[in-house]
Amino acid sequence: MLSDYRDQGIIKAWGMGINKIRPILDCMEAADLDICLSATQYSILEHEDAVDRLLPAVNKNGVKLVSGVEYNSRFMANKNRYNYKEHIPKGMEDKRARIAVITKDHGTDIITAAMHFVLASDEFAAIISGMSKTAQVVDNVGVF
Repeated sequence: MLSDYRDQGIIKAWGMGINKIRPILDCMEAADLDICLSATQYSILEHEDAVDRLLPAVNKNGVKLVSGVEYNSRFMANKNRYNYKEHIPKGMEDKRARIAVITKDHGTDIITAAMHFVLASDEFAAIISGMSKTAQVVDNVGVF
């Protein structure tokens, strides 16, 4: 029905937002959606499953993605949570520290690298950077 509305020009596009890859893949098999909010699948810290399964599928189906996780719930900014959970997966703190050293060695910072990592993928049309403070807005604008 939503694809019919799009085809008639009533809406420009339709899609969904989800925290897992499988529902996006399932929806693409069942419907002709245009865009998906990918809330926890693709970041500089954790992207292997998305690279293997999600990005090829959305590319094949002409679906665009919006990222809602490039900072992993501000974990990249040293917040003590990961992808909206208090539990931080084993090894992620060490991985974050190694990425921070690499980015510093290259004259940038981990937040900038995290955002540009997502933007480097043609499958992503936009990023939703979670911000709750004015300083975070200023920082995110500076990244661009």
